[in-house]
Amino acid sequence: MQRPMKRQMKPSRFILIILSLGVSLAACEDFVRFKTEKYACDTNRLGLISVELQTQRGSTAATLNTDRGTQALEIILRDRSQLELKASDNEISINRETGELKALFGARYASMVCEKSVFAM
Repeated sequence: MQRPMKRQMKPSRFILIILSLGVSLAACEDFVRFKTEKYACDTNRLGLISVELQTQRGSTAATLNTDRGTQALEIILRDRSQLELKASDNEISINRETGELKALFGARYASMVCEKSVFAM
């Protein structure tokens, strides 16, 4: 009685499959469920505590935290290096690489460097 031979996968085909899988996973820029980017500022004359950017399932929301409370911000511009936000009479511009934040609250203006932290899962 002769056993049927099992067909083995050629090494070149196996390497091609692994390589294709690796390239497709590498193409995913952000393979995360959610991400929070926070700019925490020291005590300042505007009362600005932090600015938070929360991304979940493709949508992003921005929040301003001040000593007067929390306020939702509209995202005007968002790219890798710059962030511009606005809410009523508050305008905020953030350099995402350095953490430098420029804020205009009504007639009051301040420029400061805030500590950036990113949490992703």
